[in-house]
Amino acid sequence: MNRQGYILIGLGEKYVEEAAMCAKSIKKFDSRPINVLVLPEHTELAKTKEVFDDITEFKAVSKFYKYCQPGFEQYGTYPKINLIHYCRYTENIFVDTDVICQYNPDELWNFANSRKEPIMMMGTKEDHNWHWGFIDEVSAKFGKPVPHIHGGFLYFRKTAFEFFEFCDMIAYRYDELGCKRMFRGGMCDEIIFALAHSHFNYSPIEFDDHPMMTFNYSEEIKLPSKLQTHNNRELKDYIPFVHMYDRDKIKPFFERVMKL
Repeated sequence: MNRQGYILIGLGEKYVEEAAMCAKSIKKFDSRPINVLVLPEHTELAKTKEVFDDITEFKAVSKFYKYCQPGFEQYGTYPKINLIHYCRYTENIFVDTDVICQYNPDELWNFANSRKEPIMMMGTKEDHNWHWGFIDEVSAKFGKPVPHIHGGFLYFRKTAFEFFEFCDMIAYRYDELGCKRMFRGGMCDEIIFALAHSHFNYSPIEFDDHPMMTFNYSEEIKLPSKLQTHNNRELKDYIPFVHMYDRDKIKPFFERVMKL
């Protein structure tokens, strides 16, 4: 088993295409292997991209799958909170497929590896406006403060089984705990990860504490950049990953990065 590598979720033709762009941008700066999770019928499509080192076919790994709505929950939320079952490497970095790598992530890998926690995500320890303004209600019902967690980046080790097991278990209580379904009408992985952080007393890495991920770079920003657009701050070093969730701008941004 390789020690370090990436895992992407490409469940659907559109997402295989996005995952290929994401993977090509990573490969520009990093030689670590990339594993992509695909539907069985898209295995051959993934092979044609000639950028993935490993291809894993998706199948349900827990009973919670049958409680998920088709689409966003089954192919988004569910595999993310069960990533431990699909990963191929001892240490893994997951990024959403609408993420482009703009700088060598070696230092980020070293930072993640140096921490004792087997999980690392971005967010804010205290944000009363998060989860559409209902996070205090969720915290009260959960019995502990729940942090703001961003789900576009996740570092985890194969030793993090208990964390993911808790995610799959607490998802059954999604509505009971006051978690909202205001994104595509479904359960969101971010609040589930946030509940797990609270349960294990893990704190997220603050958005501007370390160069990890930034968001929606405009054409005017010179690449690579240290700009953390979440709070419009220049960080100490270039930020490896840019989450382009303004999806119309992914391809033009990808093309800019590949010319660096």
